[in-house]
Order: sequence, then C-alpha cells, then structure tokens
Amino acid sequence: MSENTPSSQDRPRRVRSSVTSDEILLAAEHVVRDGFDALTMRAVATQMGASPMALYRYFATKDELIDAMLDRVLGRIGRAPATDDWLADLTAFAAAHRAVLSDHPWAIVPLFTHSNPGINATVIGETALEILARGGISGADAVATFCGILALNYGWFAFSTARDATRTSVDPEAVLAASLSMLPADRFPLTLSVADELSNYGSDGHYRFALGQLIAGVGVTAPK
Repeated sequence: MSENTPSSQDRPRRVRSSVTSDEILLAAEHVVRDGFDALTMRAVATQMGASPMALYRYFATKDELIDAMLDRVLGRIGRAPATDDWLADLTAFAAAHRAVLSDHPWAIVPLFTHSNPGINATVIGETALEILARGGISGADAVATFCGILALNYGWFAFSTARDATRTSVDPEAVLAASLSMLPADRFPLTLSVADELSNYGSDGHYRFALGQLIAGVGVTAPK
C-alpha cells in the first residue's frame, strides 16, 4: 500500500442515511463467504465502509439480519411453471432447492435454527404443497413428504460438504478407496463389490438416483 492510499480504517465512514438494506445484505453475504462464524454487525459495516450503527436502522439485532439474509437466499429458489406431470414438477422443485443450498453453503446451519426466516420460506412450502395437492396428497401426508424432501437435501448437502471440506489437504475419494482396498474380501464381499461407487459417495449421480427413488415412492403411495 502506498503512503497516499488510505487504509479501510482511515477512509471516512459513510453517513447512516446513505446505507440501504440491500447494500447491507450484499455486504453480509460477502462476509460469510469466509464462513458463517465471520458474520458480525461490525464485519458487515467494515465491508461497507460504514458505522455499525448504520445497520441498526434496518436490523435491530444480528438475528434479524440473519433472517433477512436467509429469506433473500430462499427467494432465489426457482419456481417453474406447473406442468401436467406433478411428479416431474416435484422432482424439479427438489432439485432447484438443492441447487440454491449448494450455491450458499453458509446458509445450511443457520437454516436449522432459523427455520422460518421470512415470507420466502412460506412461499417454498406453499409451492411444494400445491404440487402435492395436484397428486392428491394433502394434510399430514403432504407435510411429511415435504419434510422428507427437505431432509434429503439438507442431509445430502451436509454429507457431501463434510467430505469436500477436506479437499484442500487430501483427496477424499482416494483416501476412502485406499481404506476400502484394505478390507478382507471374505468378510466384506458386498462392500468391496461397490468400492468404486462408495469412493464417490455423495455424487450428483447418487443424489439424482436417491431423489428419484423418493419421488417414485411418493408416486406409488399417492391416491389413484
């Protein structure tokens, strides 16, 4: 840095009235790229070149900021027009939901503790329930089916993310393949027969198959 270049601490802070809620949310998403634990009101304010007090004009607490961030993320889940194939629509809904989670890995943990952060969470539920209603599924069965899709997506993402987090230091597929190769064939014949697939656990192909099985089961048990 040259002597004439001011540091972030030296730059004049923006006045409170010049800050918008959209700017705050954009800055907050930038901060959490380094992990959700990095999120503080001060870190967001620093990212914007503003005073932390400027954020409190829109978000009285950190929890309110998190709710707004999560609601913004959930609003990015695409909602395709309905077709005459409700099972295909349900599959597309689940895939769109997973895609947004994959694009915002920081959101997974707070979504467990902020399960209804805003209107977009309700919109997502309404979308799923409408699709299921077209298949004759309603009431407790519809809620259970919707929960099953969410559980698959959240669980799958957590499952594969834990593996991917190690990629900076090791090749998780290679490590698992090496471990499997050491197993005695007489005790674990079935495990060894699928060793290649096991070493690639959590792949997109595996997800598509698992989702397909879930949707097929929903179709079989739907009222005729």
